[in-house]
Amino acid sequence: MTSLLSRWALPVLAATFCLNAAAADYPVKPITLVIGFTAGGPTDAVGRYLARGLETELGQTIVVENRPGANGVVAVQAVKRAAADGYTLMLGSSGTLSIEPVYKQKVDYQVLKDFQPVGLVASYPYLLVVPADSPFKTVQALIAGARDKPGALTFASAGSGAVNHLAGEWFKSASKVDITHIPYKGDSAAIADLVAGRVDMAFLSAIAAMPQIQAGKMRALGIAAAQPSSVAPGVPTVAESAGIPGFTAEPWNGVLAPAGVPPAVTQRLNAAINKVMGTEAAREALLKLGQYPMTGSPDDFARHISTQTDRWAQVMQTSHIAKAD
Repeated sequence: MTSLLSRWALPVLAATFCLNAAAADYPVKPITLVIGFTAGGPTDAVGRYLARGLETELGQTIVVENRPGANGVVAVQAVKRAAADGYTLMLGSSGTLSIEPVYKQKVDYQVLKDFQPVGLVASYPYLLVVPADSPFKTVQALIAGARDKPGALTFASAGSGAVNHLAGEWFKSASKVDITHIPYKGDSAAIADLVAGRVDMAFLSAIAAMPQIQAGKMRALGIAAAQPSSVAPGVPTVAESAGIPGFTAEPWNGVLAPAGVPPAVTQRLNAAINKVMGTEAAREALLKLGQYPMTGSPDDFARHISTQTDRWAQVMQTSHIAKAD
């Protein structure tokens, strides 16, 4: 019996020793950061800022790899299959990690089972915007207009199941108004029709909306954040303006690794991420992108994922949104 145990235990101990040794030396080669969206969007922008900072902190090249498709799920599948050694990471988004699992009837990943949360990176509030020539100057006026003509007003989204779709449905439900949802294939098409006045309102990220606002093509009525923000100076919160306590739509990004990554690697990465994102330079750089830096422990990130998933599930229930196939 002793010899059998020895034959089993020695390889396990040896493997554990090798993993610990590798973690202690980490990183010894370039790291790939997979982003599930195209270049130029808010997730890509913050991902590239983070990558530059991590190169300094970790002393290794960070290769940003854009793998767009299926609202970030293409990237999820790629990273899920990767080796759990810390050399393939994902900059995940709230839409993929907290909304997709509750919006779809079935997804073939379980976020907190298939991935190790490493660290929060950033969040960005949505703005409730209307065309520049809209008759609605305030959130209250928009709600009143929707009540006067049920179903006549429209709101645009980046597609069914997108954050700004669910935010719009939450706004409708909580305000007790009927506004027709018009889904688009991405924010660009939605913005084009909003500017042209073919739809009446939308929730858009600040990075997408502010250039149009500054050009006089859109007007922001409210910010979907807990409090007013320098991201959109002078814009009141939707929660206060509409009388919807707790109304926020602030997508977020965070770094995850495949499940099973050595704890020492997770902690090394988390410390580096917090150092990059916890500076005044990061705050100033992200403010220009319409975002806020975030920091915290891996456990903080895991709790954030759970809390956000529960919240969007509740929004779907109270707004009577059916799950998609």
